[in-house]
Amino acid sequence: MKPEIRTYNSEDFRNEYFNASPELDKLFKKSLEDFFCLRVEDLSEGVLKPIQPSREVSHTIIFVTEGTFKTKVGFKEYRVKPDQVLIYQAGAVFSTAEIHPEIHGFTCHFHPDILIGKYGNNTLLNEFEFLIVGNHPIIDISESSKPAILNLLERLCSEFKSDDRPNVSVVHSYLYALLAELQLLFGQNNRFDQSASFQITSQFKKLAYENVRKNLKVSHFAQMLNVSPNHLNKSVKHSTSKSASEINNEIKLIEIKFLLYQSGMSISEIAYDMGYLDASYFTRFFKKGTGVTPTEFRNRIEKS
Repeated sequence: MKPEIRTYNSEDFRNEYFNASPELDKLFKKSLEDFFCLRVEDLSEGVLKPIQPSREVSHTIIFVTEGTFKTKVGFKEYRVKPDQVLIYQAGAVFSTAEIHPEIHGFTCHFHPDILIGKYGNNTLLNEFEFLIVGNHPIIDISESSKPAILNLLERLCSEFKSDDRPNVSVVHSYLYALLAELQLLFGQNNRFDQSASFQITSQFKKLAYENVRKNLKVSHFAQMLNVSPNHLNKSVKHSTSKSASEINNEIKLIEIKFLLYQSGMSISEIAYDMGYLDASYFTRFFKKGTGVTPTEFRNRIEKS
């Protein structure tokens, strides 16, 4: 019987796979929730053991400047070389047999919620295709783009290592700029064939974002795409390892978080705006997906 693939949050993953370090512990304690940016060499010496097939709730971007290493994302093995970026997408299964000490570069790790900032928007989030599970996890960095990407990673690293708690607005700004640069490169060197399942999944996600405040069910989207609900679910599951309902709920939760963060609407007003006539059902839906109530989420934002 195969062991169950565990899904980690950032703290649990560090505790499982990295040696305790007073310097790093101090950095992580004062950081934003589920965000860090460090040089790979700052972390690689502290790896305790090979990383078994795992999932994380956060994204990890690794830019290799020197050395190479092998890793698996999903069922496929990749050899990451200098001037390449590797993306462990949130929710993707990954594993790494060994991180060699000669690997140099940067690793930037962030929870999707960090993108729901004062200046964020859900349309932009939807455009970062390389963060979607199932998409090609390697981006080649061109010579012309390399200085800008290095500068952004240096700035994020500096902000993370600063004596004070990282500035949320600074992190948002530089992180968005980094993702925008990577999206341009992803579009330029994305030449692999996309399966029929991937195409259906992309169309489904586009419709889900466009109709996010209508509280539609999977059967509605299947009808729009002229496929059966079962076929839609199979296609989405094949591409993302998640059901169509799970993806639809995730997109709804992102929209709700934006409204809680950026609007002055009351909880009941947000519920109605999202197509929920029963505010208590809306609260239960949000808590099931996030672990906290809408009010607790908003209070947490105000304290950050």
